[in-house]
Amino acid sequence: MRPRVVVYVSADELAQMRREAARRRISLSRYAKERLTPSPEAGGAALNGGGSVAEQRRDDGLHKLIVERAEGLGDNLRTLIVMLDQLVLSTLTQLPEIPLAQQAERLAAGARRHASWRQEAAKLIEQMRADTAAGQQPATNGNGAHA
Repeated sequence: MRPRVVVYVSADELAQMRREAARRRISLSRYAKERLTPSPEAGGAALNGGGSVAEQRRDDGLHKLIVERAEGLGDNLRTLIVMLDQLVLSTLTQLPEIPLAQQAERLAAGARRHASWRQEAAKLIEQMRADTAAGQQPATNGNGAHA
């Protein structure tokens, strides 16, 4: 004999389970088992139950929203990469070569400025995270860049 599992539910919950099992034309036992065992389609991570039509619509809508958001973020990232590439190209073509006698001094100054810039960027990111956690929109300068 197979092991048994006992689950305590209210009368309303039992009635709902019976209706759903009848709607799917399966036994109450099979319906309960399907709801409690991992779904092979979900890689065993989620509970299976076939779900109601409303649950399926909700899941489909959520999936569509996530895909749209990811595509938008991808577009923004690609734009940022192109902008950064153009900035570097423009900067490198406009700057004169550094005379050999000044290379060490300019390299040290550049490294110092770069470290300072990175520290300011880290502070800005932390401030933006704190604002987001507090439910505030990060301040912008009007063109999408953060102030």
